Amino acid sequence: MTITPVRPAPSVAVGNGVAARVARRPILALSLTAAAFVVLCVALWPPTKEQYDLRVYVAAAQAVLNGKDIYTAHEGIYGLLGYTYPPFAALLMAPLGLLGTGAGRVLMSSLNALVLLLIGSMTVRQLRPRWSTKHVLAIGFVLGAAGLALEPVRTTFHYGQINLMLMAILLIDLLGYLPKRFRGVLIGVATGIKLTPGIFIIYLLVTRRYREALTASAAAAATIAIGFIAMPDAAWRFWGTYILDPTRPGSSTLFANQAWRGVIDRLSGGAQGISPLWIFAVLATLVVGFLTVRRAYDRGFVLESILLTAAIGVLVSPISWTAHWVWALPAAALLWTRVVAAHRAGGTRSRSFQLQTGLAVLTTLSFGLGLPWIGPRMDDRELHQHGFEIFLGNAYAIVGAILVLAAAYAFAFRRRHSQV
Repeated sequence: MTITPVRPAPSVAVGNGVAARVARRPILALSLTAAAFVVLCVALWPPTKEQYDLRVYVAAAQAVLNGKDIYTAHEGIYGLLGYTYPPFAALLMAPLGLLGTGAGRVLMSSLNALVLLLIGSMTVRQLRPRWSTKHVLAIGFVLGAAGLALEPVRTTFHYGQINLMLMAILLIDLLGYLPKRFRGVLIGVATGIKLTPGIFIIYLLVTRRYREALTASAAAAATIAIGFIAMPDAAWRFWGTYILDPTRPGSSTLFANQAWRGVIDRLSGGAQGISPLWIFAVLATLVVGFLTVRRAYDRGFVLESILLTAAIGVLVSPISWTAHWVWALPAAALLWTRVVAAHRAGGTRSRSFQLQTGLAVLTTLSFGLGLPWIGPRMDDRELHQHGFEIFLGNAYAIVGAILVLAAAYAFAFRRRHSQV
């Protein structure tokens, strides 16, 4: 289906003052909009907010600067969990040690705000490749700001996490914004920071982008080497011990763990470890998911293939907190774009429109309302859910699985799949 690019309407003078000059200068208008959004986010998540994960980052960063152990830096600090990332990530976070917690919170909220606008713009560019850059940025900023309506995005701000930043650098690499010879580098760096982005190295192999996969692997290996050179003792402990302990970030049965392991552990009444059921769920997700990814990519659906890989990654990871599902933002934008296309093609009575609308509504409401936070939770109440509570408590994983299966049906079983 061909999309006719929407041309911006001719500018209209809105006055003789600052407003008129801003209206005539879209770059200035976009810059002021971005600045205003940053101010809004800092106001919503000010330095007085706890931002728990940021406290963990700052403690590890200060340990780096003081030559102490990053994995025991939390000891003696009430209520603080241990640092769980590789040593390389702690090196990148070292500047937070100089800023401290208060200034670090302002910096983190500001960076997350700017990154959110960038993610919105990259998503719109993929969905509307024929639009002008100014139009893409304008709508992209709106989409990015709308991301605050989704619980994973809000929680990322609330805890001062790096999920949005990792998604941004992955999209920059995966969507081809880097020169060809450097593609794969950012995927490798992201993997060196938090391991889970390594699922996209598999993505590169599945989509036959072998040179990029090699580059990504080399970059990831380089981050490991840097960690061993800078902090050999910490590196040996992380890669020899901590990486094998999936409970170090927290209990796998906690409602916020929206990975298959969390779902299975809750339904089973407690932590099951590496159970046969979990292994089966992981293998089935990998096989069905990546077969679908391959078909989607081969048909030119690049954004779809990336988002499917992200869904696979959070489902198969032992721990995927609700904030890790920030990929719901571009996914929701994609689904609503499909709704519009289905309506134009067949109207409201078409089966495609109804199915696309159902998926879009389910995804938007689930992640917007933060359904896992609504069901019974904390104090092991997650282990005693019944009826609709089971859906609420495992909503992200269930919706993610539905989207993967819907994509598998669309790309594997339907002979035609209309492109928007």
